[in-house]
Amino acid sequence: MSRPPQRKPIRLTKTTLAEGAVRLAKADPVLGKIHRTFGPPPLLRRPATYATFVHIILEQQVSVESAKATFDRLVGRCQNEVSPRAVRDLGDRRLRDLGFSRQKARYTLALADACLAGDFDIDALTRWDDETVRSQIVSQLGLGNWSADVFLMMALQRPDILPLGDLALVKGIQEIDQTQYESSQQIAERAESWRPLRSIATRMVWQWYVHQRGRDIF
Repeated sequence: MSRPPQRKPIRLTKTTLAEGAVRLAKADPVLGKIHRTFGPPPLLRRPATYATFVHIILEQQVSVESAKATFDRLVGRCQNEVSPRAVRDLGDRRLRDLGFSRQKARYTLALADACLAGDFDIDALTRWDDETVRSQIVSQLGLGNWSADVFLMMALQRPDILPLGDLALVKGIQEIDQTQYESSQQIAERAESWRPLRSIATRMVWQWYVHQRGRDIF
């Protein structure tokens, strides 16, 4: 699918993430406390591939650990090549045997079919702006705004994504601020001052959230 020429999207690097974290720490006292305690957050990079979309599908509404266990079984079954063709060849029954729910197997196979038919071009996503990427992702069965946010943040390393559907962000900012926000809109307003570095601020909240629970960050 063709798109008009666009400026090359900005991508976070380890250096720009660390610099951005310092800026945010100076501007927001809560983020400043996190930064003083833990330093800059990790980049949390994933490849911009079909396999990453499958991993994201598996992470929907389950723990990170459970999703990873199922994804690792899939990687082993595909001999480290989780491609649309390899997954389509497995089919629904084998995906279910690996731990996919009926719904997630359906989403995974539908995305494989879209990729194989040329209806969903993952490589092209790297060249498009955030909103074009989002519109393409959410047009696929089983992929909504949270899935788009995770791919934009971790696979495309876009600097200004706020994943309002992410439980760790929502709970984390409520706990850090000691405030019970009543809606996603209130959280978005709280995060407005983090622009244009909301992806970095989100990583900082995640960093605090998982350490409070004695876990390593994703």
